[in-house]
Amino acid sequence: MSGPAREVVRVERYDSRWPQWASREITLLRGSLGDRIAEIEHIGSTAVPGLDAKPTVDLMLGTVGWPWRPEDDACLLSAGYSFYKSPNARWRVYLRPRGRLLRGFHLHVVEAGSTHWHEHLRFRDHLRAHPEDARAYAGLKRELARRFGDDRGAYQAGKADLIRAILTRVVTPST
Repeated sequence: MSGPAREVVRVERYDSRWPQWASREITLLRGSLGDRIAEIEHIGSTAVPGLDAKPTVDLMLGTVGWPWRPEDDACLLSAGYSFYKSPNARWRVYLRPRGRLLRGFHLHVVEAGSTHWHEHLRFRDHLRAHPEDARAYAGLKRELARRFGDDRGAYQAGKADLIRAILTRVVTPST
């Protein structure tokens, strides 16, 4: 499978437009998918005020039910999204361009209430509440972009240890 054309990984200073773009996109997705959406959230670094990030807005769509249906893919296609990858059987990733960015939006489609769902929200919420961890994460991302700007996989892998370390400190909610 071939993904979109290669883009250099770059980390930018926080942009106050990111939450606005996320909000507009969430409205578009709700209009396209309606009752298939149990919950939808702005996640990732662009969802943390003040945090430097790649200018890609990450959204996480929690589905009412799994598996994701072919007609749901058709709705996303009509909304300008393209299927990118399925890292495992319970998680799909879609991309939509924004401006000059091929990866303007990343849409993570998972089952609402799944482990993936909760971990992403806990990480985002922790960074929002703990500026020292957000600064450490931003510094690591800038360093990784400098070292691995042409290798998205190495950039992602380089963040994994810090993300795991933070998640192990975050108390798992009792549900």
